[in-house]
This record gives sequence, structure tokens and C-alpha cells, in this order.
Amino acid sequence: MVASTSGCKWAHLADKLGRNPHEERRLEEKVLPTKPKAKLNPTLASDLPYYHYDGVGSFEMRWGFFGVGMEEEIELEFTLSSDIFSGIGFDCTSSRMCDMVVGNGGGRNEAFLEDFFEVEGDREPHTDEELGGTNDLKIVKLDYNSQYQSVLRFRRKLNTGDKWDAEIKKDYMDLVYAWCEEPFCVDTHSAHAPGSWNIISVDMSGGQSEMMREQAVKMVEEADCTAGSEDLCSCSQLIKRGAIDTFDECTQEAAIEYCKQFGGCSVSGTF
Repeated sequence: MVASTSGCKWAHLADKLGRNPHEERRLEEKVLPTKPKAKLNPTLASDLPYYHYDGVGSFEMRWGFFGVGMEEEIELEFTLSSDIFSGIGFDCTSSRMCDMVVGNGGGRNEAFLEDFFEVEGDREPHTDEELGGTNDLKIVKLDYNSQYQSVLRFRRKLNTGDKWDAEIKKDYMDLVYAWCEEPFCVDTHSAHAPGSWNIISVDMSGGQSEMMREQAVKMVEEADCTAGSEDLCSCSQLIKRGAIDTFDECTQEAAIEYCKQFGGCSVSGTF
């Protein structure tokens, strides 16, 4: 993941994970039906108490804490629309010197989840193990759901003791996330599209979680999604949020459909 126009360099990622590139190419040739945009679901029942949503990429994250002291763990689940790769970085505002968790839930490609660290921005990331560290992730769930989203869930200690892992604090933390979206990004060797990433600041203590959930519900319930409404997103906003890929796809119908699923841009504010 990266804060540049060229995206992350994922060359040889498949080889690092012991995957067969010839098999990947065969899988990539399978064509799924046209993907509907995933629907926002802030009220989804979950055993994880805390929630965050961001409109860029329709990113959803749920998490909770378990255990005490040095053994305390976070269980975290994040959702993005890709069956190639999705990733989240902790305590960083770019891909440079960033602790990352990258994976895929299934779909046309193999499910995986791995502990990475990117030393230099806009470069191929290394697994923690390649850098002399350890893979500290405990995979809980890798799923690709009916909304064409990868749902990736894992556990790890807040402080793993590994120099390549950020310490997760119950305070505001900067997070980076990115996802591989076609047609710009086609496999694990590809860079993500220039707009398929975002930087957010999240209160990991969960103190803002209920307000975030209420705002996410309000986005959908109170938006005026009729033709000509000021709540409808602009073309640039629709592209940034992953609703459309190009200005050629920008129509009032596309803006109305996005509004019905996720709420209007004027209602969602900084989301």
C-alpha cells in the first residue's frame, strides 16, 4: 500500500506465499458476473463491539480486545471489495516503514493472510519472517461474501515484541488501507489503482465507535437520493469512493444507486 500515484509494488507476492503463478493466471481467466457495489451494514450482528466505516472503498472495520497484560490481544475484522488482495497498515500514514496485514478472502483466487512490513514506500513488501521477525497473526476467518467483499479476520497481541510489528494502542492511531480493484489492478503482481487507498485516524479504544455506527446508519436513512438532490455525490467523489472507475461511467443513475446504498456525500461529511 502506498501514498503515491503508482500504487504498491506487489511483484513476486504470489511466489513469496508459495502460490503457483500459472494456476493464478488460470483462475484470473474465470469471469464473475458484473459486481454490484457492496451495501453498508453498520448494524450487522457481531461479537466484536467496536466499529469504524469510511466511504473511500466502503471500508468497514470491527474489533475487540481479549486477555490482559502482555498477553492482551486484538481481534480485528476488515472488509473491502476485492478478491485479489486487500490490506491494512498500522501506525503509519504511507506505505514507507509500515506494518501491514494483507490477504484475500477467496472468490476467483486463493484465500490467504500474511504479516508484512514495507521498508521503503512504493516497493515490494517483505513478510516479517523474511526480515528476521515472526508471523504473529492468528487467522480467524477468511471469507468472500455474496456482496463480492473479502472479509479478513485475525488476532494478534497488542505488543508482539517483534520489531516489524507496530504496537496497537487503545488510542487514536493512523491506519492505511488499500485494495486491488480491476481493471487497473488484475493480480497480486499488480499495483493498486491510484485512488484505491486511504489514510484514516481511528480511536482504537472504541470510544467513538457507537457515534460512528449511528452516523453510518444516518448516512443511509436520511440522505435525499432523488434526481437533482444536493446529497448526490459528484463524479470525482464517486470515483474516489470506488463506485465507478472512470468519468465515462458517471451518470445520475450511478449517483442515485450509490446514495441508496451508502448515503449521500453531503450527509456523510468526512466519511
